[in-house]
Amino acid sequence: MNKNLTKRRFRQIEIAIRKLILKLPERTLLVLICILIGVVAGISAFLLKSLLQYVHNFIGFFNNRGLSNILLVTFPALGLFLCVLYIKVVHPKGLKKGISQILDSIRNKSSIIEPNQTYGHIISSSFTIGFGGSAGFEAPIVATGSAIGSNIARFFKIPENDRAVLLASGAAAGISAIYNAPIAGVLFAIEVLLVNMSVTAFIPLLLSSATAAIISRILFHGQLFVLITKQWTLNALPIYVLLGVLAGFYSVLIIRQSIKISKAFNKIDNIWIRVIIGSIVLSPLIFVFPSLFGEGYFSVQSILNRQEISILNTSILHLDSNLFFIPIVALLFVKIYATGVTISAGGNGGIFAPSLFMGAFLGYLISRTLNLTGLTELNVVNFTVAGMAGVLSGVIKIPLTAIFLIAEITGGYVLLVPLMIVSALSYFISYYFESKSIYTKELELKA
Repeated sequence: MNKNLTKRRFRQIEIAIRKLILKLPERTLLVLICILIGVVAGISAFLLKSLLQYVHNFIGFFNNRGLSNILLVTFPALGLFLCVLYIKVVHPKGLKKGISQILDSIRNKSSIIEPNQTYGHIISSSFTIGFGGSAGFEAPIVATGSAIGSNIARFFKIPENDRAVLLASGAAAGISAIYNAPIAGVLFAIEVLLVNMSVTAFIPLLLSSATAAIISRILFHGQLFVLITKQWTLNALPIYVLLGVLAGFYSVLIIRQSIKISKAFNKIDNIWIRVIIGSIVLSPLIFVFPSLFGEGYFSVQSILNRQEISILNTSILHLDSNLFFIPIVALLFVKIYATGVTISAGGNGGIFAPSLFMGAFLGYLISRTLNLTGLTELNVVNFTVAGMAGVLSGVIKIPLTAIFLIAEITGGYVLLVPLMIVSALSYFISYYFESKSIYTKELELKA
């Protein structure tokens, strides 16, 4: 009786607060809602990063005791199992994963996303990625931010058309907070979620993204990658063109192989059988290529620090330094399957971070190989950064986001022109052979 009375009183207070807020002028209300979305999304990004750090610390505790090789085999499998178990127990009706489900919500479900997605992705992706699954945390935080935007819009009885904008504002805030990249957050929402947006939609996106960036700056310190680079040179321009073309073709390969992996796992109805098969495939790959463990940003930073040899030394395929390209080429292909298996076998993660990883190694491979010929002397760091933008642009079809995200997370604004060239060429090559992004292809696969 007392419990029901308490619930009724809370409900009355909630209704009173909503009525009071809704009396505010429309523009003032919109500004406040956008700021609220940015704050909540920023805190959510902090929680996700914190959970991942706790899991990494837990793994490091065992790793320091000389059990690293065994853990590389067992932990990714454990992460998949815990992710699926969590979803089965806490979300018995399922937890819709990936960016494709957000597109589906905008197109077919009046931009309504279930409340459980405001927290479910944070926990499940922490299991997947924290324990070594070869995927990225951007899809979970975008899904979380979108759910936050959608549910806050519903709480304040925002009309359907505006609800889509606030959903996208949550997604922009998620990207902004997790990468500390507010411009890229806005552009991602425009290029992926609000393709046919009006100019007025910019304001909510800007407010939410900027607010999330402020929260991120308060809670986090520093940027994702530390870049030490120099101005690009005109004589390297033809090689940037080459990198853009190769990134485009490589992006097509990533899209097609990822969809094939997804189709193969979709034929397996029993989710536990998926986990077992995924573990059998994933764990040996990570054992051979430890760089596949987790989102892979540590390996990317090692390249940017010119400590790439340390990456090769951890692989059992380590060869003479002059034959470095053999394990790198192998890694570029194996990463596609490691990521595809992680996501398709039941894990919660995205293709965003893997695209950055693969792009970085592609740019490194091309520049380092050409340097060994003695015909040119290329800045390997610059090409590593440009490769990241190229593959991200080609796989997800987001050239503007790719340019500004890489510039923001690396501080490499001096490379804007090479980033533009590589991103544009990769986009056009990829678009010619695969006109739809990997998100759209996944959405069609689920239809």
